Amino acid sequence: MEILKFENAPAPRKTASKKSNLKSLAGLATVAAVAVLGSTLAANISLGTGSAIEFGQGVQVATACDPSITLSPRANFVNSSTNPQFFLSTIGFTGVDGRAAGSTDISGATGCQGRIFTLNAYGDVSATPLQIATNSSTAVSVATIAINGSTPTTSAGFVIGNTANLAAATSSFDLGITTPSATAGAVFKITLQSGN
Repeated sequence: MEILKFENAPAPRKTASKKSNLKSLAGLATVAAVAVLGSTLAANISLGTGSAIEFGQGVQVATACDPSITLSPRANFVNSSTNPQFFLSTIGFTGVDGRAAGSTDISGATGCQGRIFTLNAYGDVSATPLQIATNSSTAVSVATIAINGSTPTTSAGFVIGNTANLAAATSSFDLGITTPSATAGAVFKITLQSGN
C-alpha cells in the first residue's frame, strides 16, 4: 500500500510566485503613496492661524469691530420627569472692545461702542439657525446685542448679566437665555456678526 506518491507530482508553477511578488510590490507602493499623500494634506491644513482655512477646520474670526472676542457657551440641566436634558443657557462674551467705535489701539483694533452683534447657533450640518430661545410662545433663532453706553441691551428672550469694564478695551458680559430651547448636544457652531 502506497500512501504518498511523489514521482508523478506536478511541478510547482512559477507564475504564482510572480503574481505574489507583483501583489506585494503593489501593496507596498499603495502604502507609500498613502503616507506621502497624507503628509502632504496634513501640511496644508491651517487651524485658524493663517489667512485661509482649508477643509473647513479651525476657527476663523472676522468681526468688524474687534477680532479678539471670545464666546463661551454654557449649558444648564433642566430636570424634567418626561425629558431631562442639558440646554444652551448662557453665552459668555470676553475680550469685547467696549470703547467708542472708530477709536483704535496700538494693534489697530477699533471699538465696538454703538455696534450691534447678531448671534446664531447652528447644528452639525443644517444651514438653518437653531431655535435658541422661546419668547411668549414664539421661537427665537437670533439674538441681537447692542453695545451702547454702560450696559449692553439685547432682544426679547435674552438678558445681559455679569458686565465688567464696559467702556474698556477688554470688557465682558454674559448673554443669558430666559427660556432655553436648544439642547447642548444640538449646538455645534455659534456665529457672531457685528454691524452698525
